[in-house]
Amino acid sequence: MGEEARKMWEKREEEWQREKAARDHLMNEVLAVRQRQIQEKMELNRRAQEESIRYREQLIKELEEAKELTRREKEQEKELKTARRQELEAQLTEQRLQEQEEQQRQREEEEEERSAQQHCQELVQQEAKRMAEQGYRPRKENLEESSNSWNCGGFGIAYSDTETQLTGFLKLFSCGLAKEPISTGFEKVEA
Repeated sequence: MGEEARKMWEKREEEWQREKAARDHLMNEVLAVRQRQIQEKMELNRRAQEESIRYREQLIKELEEAKELTRREKEQEKELKTARRQELEAQLTEQRLQEQEEQQRQREEEEEERSAQQHCQELVQQEAKRMAEQGYRPRKENLEESSNSWNCGGFGIAYSDTETQLTGFLKLFSCGLAKEPISTGFEKVEA
Protein backbone atom coordinates (compact mmCIF):
# COMPACT_ATOMS: atom_id res chain seq x y z
CA MET A 1 0.00 0.00 0.00
CA GLY A 2 2.78 2.40 0.82
CA GLU A 3 4.70 1.64 -2.38
CA GLU A 4 1.67 2.27 -4.55
CA ALA A 5 0.96 5.56 -2.79
CA ARG A 6 4.58 6.65 -3.30
CA LYS A 7 4.42 5.89 -7.00
CA MET A 8 1.17 7.76 -7.39
CA TRP A 9 2.75 10.68 -5.55
CA GLU A 10 5.80 10.68 -7.79
CA LYS A 11 3.57 10.51 -10.83
CA ARG A 12 1.57 13.46 -9.57
CA GLU A 13 4.77 15.47 -8.95
CA GLU A 14 5.98 14.75 -12.46
CA GLU A 15 2.69 16.01 -13.83
CA TRP A 16 3.03 19.12 -11.71
CA GLN A 17 6.57 19.65 -12.96
CA ARG A 18 5.46 19.34 -16.56
CA GLU A 19 2.53 21.69 -15.95
CA LYS A 20 4.84 24.15 -14.22
CA ALA A 21 7.34 23.93 -17.05
CA ALA A 22 4.51 24.43 -19.54
CA ARG A 23 3.27 27.43 -17.58
CA ASP A 24 6.76 28.86 -17.32
CA HIS A 25 7.34 28.38 -21.05
CA LEU A 26 4.02 30.01 -21.86
CA MET A 27 4.77 32.85 -19.47
CA ASN A 28 8.18 33.37 -21.04
CA GLU A 29 6.66 33.46 -24.49
CA VAL A 30 4.04 35.96 -23.31
CA LEU A 31 6.72 38.08 -21.66
CA ALA A 32 8.89 37.92 -24.78
CA VAL A 33 5.99 38.97 -26.99
CA ARG A 34 5.12 41.75 -24.59
CA GLN A 35 8.75 42.86 -24.51
CA ARG A 36 8.91 42.97 -28.29
CA GLN A 37 5.67 44.95 -28.38
CA ILE A 38 7.05 47.41 -25.85
CA GLN A 39 10.30 47.77 -27.78
CA GLU A 40 8.45 48.25 -31.05
CA LYS A 41 6.22 50.84 -29.46
CA MET A 42 9.24 52.62 -27.99
CA GLU A 43 10.93 52.56 -31.41
CA LEU A 44 7.81 53.99 -33.02
CA ASN A 45 7.65 56.71 -30.38
CA ARG A 46 11.33 57.48 -30.88
CA ARG A 47 10.89 57.75 -34.63
CA ALA A 48 7.79 59.86 -34.16
CA GLN A 49 9.67 62.16 -31.82
CA GLU A 50 12.55 62.44 -34.27
CA GLU A 51 10.11 63.21 -37.08
CA SER A 52 8.38 65.74 -34.89
CA ILE A 53 11.72 67.36 -34.08
CA ARG A 54 12.72 67.44 -37.74
CA TYR A 55 9.33 68.90 -38.66
CA ARG A 56 9.62 71.52 -35.93
CA GLU A 57 13.16 72.38 -36.98
CA GLN A 58 12.06 72.64 -40.62
CA LEU A 59 9.13 74.82 -39.62
CA ILE A 60 11.40 77.08 -37.56
CA LYS A 61 13.83 77.31 -40.48
CA GLU A 62 11.05 78.23 -42.91
CA LEU A 63 9.70 80.84 -40.49
CA GLU A 64 13.17 82.36 -40.11
CA GLU A 65 13.62 82.43 -43.88
CA ALA A 66 10.21 84.07 -44.28
CA LYS A 67 11.08 86.67 -41.65
CA GLU A 68 14.43 87.36 -43.33
CA LEU A 69 12.77 87.67 -46.74
CA THR A 70 10.17 90.06 -45.33
CA ARG A 71 12.92 92.10 -43.66
CA ARG A 72 14.92 92.35 -46.91
CA GLU A 73 11.80 93.31 -48.87
CA LYS A 74 10.96 96.05 -46.36
CA GLU A 75 14.55 97.27 -46.43
CA GLN A 76 14.59 97.33 -50.24
CA GLU A 77 11.24 99.13 -50.27
CA LYS A 78 12.58 101.68 -47.78
CA GLU A 79 15.74 102.19 -49.85
CA LEU A 80 13.64 102.57 -53.00
CA LYS A 81 11.40 105.16 -51.31
CA THR A 82 14.47 107.02 -50.06
CA ALA A 83 16.03 106.96 -53.53
CA ARG A 84 12.79 108.19 -55.11
CA ARG A 85 12.46 110.96 -52.53
CA GLN A 86 16.06 112.03 -53.06
CA GLU A 87 15.59 111.99 -56.82
CA LEU A 88 12.42 114.07 -56.51
CA GLU A 89 14.15 116.51 -54.17
CA ALA A 90 17.05 116.75 -56.61
CA GLN A 91 14.64 117.43 -59.48
CA LEU A 92 12.84 120.09 -57.44
CA THR A 93 16.16 121.65 -56.45
CA GLU A 94 17.31 121.66 -60.08
CA GLN A 95 14.00 123.15 -61.14
CA ARG A 96 14.24 125.88 -58.50
CA LEU A 97 17.83 126.62 -59.55
CA GLN A 98 16.76 126.86 -63.18
CA GLU A 99 13.89 129.16 -62.25
CA GLN A 100 16.23 131.32 -60.15
CA GLU A 101 18.76 131.42 -62.98
CA GLU A 102 16.01 132.36 -65.45
CA GLN A 103 14.73 135.08 -63.12
CA GLN A 104 18.28 136.35 -62.63
CA ARG A 105 18.84 136.30 -66.39
CA GLN A 106 15.61 138.22 -66.98
CA ARG A 107 16.57 140.78 -64.30
CA GLU A 108 19.99 141.20 -65.88
CA GLU A 109 18.47 141.58 -69.34
CA GLU A 110 15.96 144.14 -68.03
CA GLU A 111 18.74 146.00 -66.23
CA GLU A 112 20.88 145.97 -69.38
CA GLU A 113 17.87 147.15 -71.36
CA ARG A 114 17.22 150.02 -68.94
CA SER A 115 20.89 150.94 -68.85
CA ALA A 116 21.17 150.87 -72.63
CA GLN A 117 17.98 152.93 -72.99
CA GLN A 118 19.19 155.48 -70.48
CA HIS A 119 22.58 155.66 -72.17
CA CYS A 120 20.95 156.05 -75.56
CA GLN A 121 18.69 158.82 -74.27
CA GLU A 122 21.66 160.64 -72.80
CA LEU A 123 23.55 160.39 -76.09
CA VAL A 124 20.54 161.66 -78.06
CA GLN A 125 20.04 164.57 -75.70
CA GLN A 126 23.74 165.44 -75.84
CA GLU A 127 23.72 165.29 -79.64
CA ALA A 128 20.58 167.41 -79.85
CA LYS A 129 22.09 169.97 -77.51
CA ARG A 130 25.33 169.99 -79.48
CA MET A 131 23.51 170.46 -82.80
CA ALA A 132 21.38 173.23 -81.32
CA GLU A 133 24.52 174.98 -80.09
CA GLN A 134 26.01 174.67 -83.58
CA GLY A 135 23.07 176.55 -85.08
CA TYR A 136 20.77 173.74 -86.12
CA ARG A 137 17.04 174.08 -85.49
CA PRO A 138 14.09 171.68 -85.94
CA ARG A 139 12.43 171.74 -89.35
CA LYS A 140 9.03 173.40 -89.65
CA GLU A 141 7.17 170.13 -90.16
CA ASN A 142 8.65 168.82 -86.92
CA LEU A 143 7.69 171.95 -84.99
CA GLU A 144 4.04 171.22 -85.76
CA GLU A 145 4.23 167.93 -83.85
CA SER A 146 3.83 168.02 -80.12
CA SER A 147 5.79 164.83 -79.54
CA ASN A 148 7.69 162.21 -81.50
CA SER A 149 8.65 158.62 -80.71
CA TRP A 150 11.75 156.89 -82.03
CA ASN A 151 13.37 153.53 -81.64
CA CYS A 152 16.84 153.71 -80.13
CA GLY A 153 18.65 150.41 -80.23
CA GLY A 154 15.32 148.61 -80.06
CA PHE A 155 13.83 150.86 -77.33
CA GLY A 156 10.95 153.26 -77.91
CA ILE A 157 11.67 156.79 -76.61
CA ALA A 158 9.22 159.71 -76.72
CA TYR A 159 10.23 163.38 -76.57
CA SER A 160 7.89 166.34 -76.30
CA ASP A 161 10.62 169.00 -76.44
CA THR A 162 10.98 170.17 -80.04
CA GLU A 163 14.65 170.88 -79.36
CA THR A 164 15.25 167.13 -79.09
CA GLN A 165 12.94 166.02 -81.91
CA LEU A 166 15.49 164.04 -83.88
CA THR A 167 14.64 161.24 -86.26
CA GLY A 168 15.77 157.64 -85.99
CA PHE A 169 19.08 158.40 -87.68
CA LEU A 170 20.26 160.73 -84.97
CA LYS A 171 19.27 158.29 -82.25
CA LEU A 172 20.73 155.28 -83.97
CA PHE A 173 23.85 157.25 -84.81
CA SER A 174 24.21 158.36 -81.20
CA CYS A 175 23.84 154.74 -80.07
CA GLY A 176 26.25 153.53 -82.71
CA LEU A 177 23.52 151.48 -84.45
CA ALA A 178 22.91 153.44 -87.67
CA LYS A 179 23.26 151.38 -90.85
CA GLU A 180 22.32 154.05 -93.42
CA PRO A 181 21.81 157.84 -93.41
CA ILE A 182 18.38 159.07 -92.36
CA SER A 183 17.20 162.68 -92.28
CA THR A 184 17.88 164.23 -88.88
CA GLY A 185 14.82 166.44 -88.76
CA PHE A 186 17.10 169.42 -88.13
CA GLU A 187 18.33 172.02 -90.60
CA LYS A 188 21.23 174.41 -90.49
CA VAL A 189 20.34 177.99 -89.63
CA GLU A 190 22.15 180.38 -91.96
CA ALA A 191 23.69 183.41 -90.30
